[in-house]
Amino acid sequence: MDFNTLDSAGGAAFPETLGGRLVRLRKARQLTQRDIARQLGVAVTSVCYWEQDRSRPKPARLRRLADVLGTPLADLNGLGGPPQSAHLGELVAQARREIAEAAGTTPAKVKIIIEM
Repeated sequence: MDFNTLDSAGGAAFPETLGGRLVRLRKARQLTQRDIARQLGVAVTSVCYWEQDRSRPKPARLRRLADVLGTPLADLNGLGGPPQSAHLGELVAQARREIAEAAGTTPAKVKIIIEM
């Protein structure tokens, strides 16, 4: 199980769902739900439902989804352990840029600490 998501109070972590992983991976690759839907040949509502954990893709489609998102199937299923360091670095860099933009500063002035 993946325990890298904090609760709304910033306290104890809770398991990240398949839908949560889909959203995180899709946004990290700057893809829209429509982009994913087109590449998989499904309706945008299907992707939306997957991200909301209202439904789950069939196994063959889940494998294709992992390919589209550039992640191993085990990671998409939450069985892959901690994210690969290169992927984690990309996520941190993107988060640093977004936080800096929201705060009106530069990414160099944003410090992110990850405890594992």
